[in-house]
Amino acid sequence: MTQPPPSFPELPITAAELAAARAGVTVRGGRIMGTLGVLAALSALGGLLGFWALWWSFGELPRWLASLNELSDGDLPQLNAAELVPAWALPSLLGLGLLATALYVWAILVARQTVGAVWDQTLNPGPDHTGALERSVRTVRPWIVLGQIAPILQLLIPLLAVPLTFGLIRQLDPQTFQGVGFGPAEIGAIVLGVVVQSLPTVIITWLILAAIRRWLDAVVARAHTPVPVRPAARGVDPWLLFTLVLLVLGLAGLLLGGLPLLAFSAFVGSAPLNDPDLAALGITPAALRAVLLVGAAAMLLGAFIYLLLTLLMGWSRGFASNVATVLDAGLPGRPVMPAHDPWSGPVQPAQGREPY
Repeated sequence: MTQPPPSFPELPITAAELAAARAGVTVRGGRIMGTLGVLAALSALGGLLGFWALWWSFGELPRWLASLNELSDGDLPQLNAAELVPAWALPSLLGLGLLATALYVWAILVARQTVGAVWDQTLNPGPDHTGALERSVRTVRPWIVLGQIAPILQLLIPLLAVPLTFGLIRQLDPQTFQGVGFGPAEIGAIVLGVVVQSLPTVIITWLILAAIRRWLDAVVARAHTPVPVRPAARGVDPWLLFTLVLLVLGLAGLLLGGLPLLAFSAFVGSAPLNDPDLAALGITPAALRAVLLVGAAAMLLGAFIYLLLTLLMGWSRGFASNVATVLDAGLPGRPVMPAHDPWSGPVQPAQGREPY
């Protein structure tokens, strides 16, 4: 996945290749911008649904804890929602969720604007489009850096979640978990496990976004100096292909998980469930079926998003290559070569060979 050396000989671009590349920029660029718009709308809708689900869960928490206290018959300490969850938890989580959604939608819209700027500069180069391209690339660069750093920041979430989870369990049953603690060995094992699991994602994300940044830098540089763009496009193509394969595997996994849940939910609603203890917690056939349907819907919605991302990645591969071809066709010393038909013209006699 390395770029060829600068001395790598470039083949001349034929008129047919240039026409196909310009058509590819037009079609793929439009599809990419449309798909990014759909993803931005879905992300905003998902953020609002998450906001509502979090608000509803905190509202139902006292009832759930009361049912659990009644079911335990004094075996567990009495749980109080006000003591278990601090007052600042809900506003903080809602604020962080809205902030994350806003940043995610903003990043998608910035990427969409950058694709549009590259599209305009490639098909209709000019001072206005060049300025818009430079502004868009300057705007998107911090987002690319943030995308490279985000997986590193995500390492902190499991490291904080595990101690908090054990602390909550210790409050639920202090007699059983009183001696559970974290020493140097336990902390080291947790940190090592999280790092080992997350390190490939960190490295791959960093390299993919770095390749995209180099391609954007080459496109911007081409607007001012006659530098080739195809080497940068060749550098980003394998990473996009690798991401495409991962998305296809993720799509298959979501479909294999969501469709069986959807089919299984049809048999749960008619199953008898007469346990009064479970009924006290709200666990009924109808509730189980609703849970299965919600899980299936979530997985199928995720599959739809993965499908959009898969299409987006496939179009992005062609878009990067088409943009590079169109821009390199105008390099000095590289005129567009008409397609040569080897069968046209008079027959040339063989030279230096004797018939047998």
